[in-house]
Amino acid sequence: MPIDQTFHEPVLLKTGKSGLAEIRTLAQARDLLREGWPETHGKWYYAADRACADAANGKASVHIARRIFVYAAEEARLRA
Repeated sequence: MPIDQTFHEPVLLKTGKSGLAEIRTLAQARDLLREGWPETHGKWYYAADRACADAANGKASVHIARRIFVYAAEEARLRA
């Protein structure tokens, strides 16, 4: 499965004071987890990182990875 798989629905996240970001693909989610995430990592962060890697390797569903990414975003208080 290619890493550029699109989520069935974008994940809206808060950026800065009043901005919003739409995470639409598995690649965007992985990039954010690895380079743009807050320093504090909770259990859902690690689960999302694993789920995105598994989905990129064809071992898990992109839809499951998205759901776990949403949990991580909520845990980090990034969810819009």
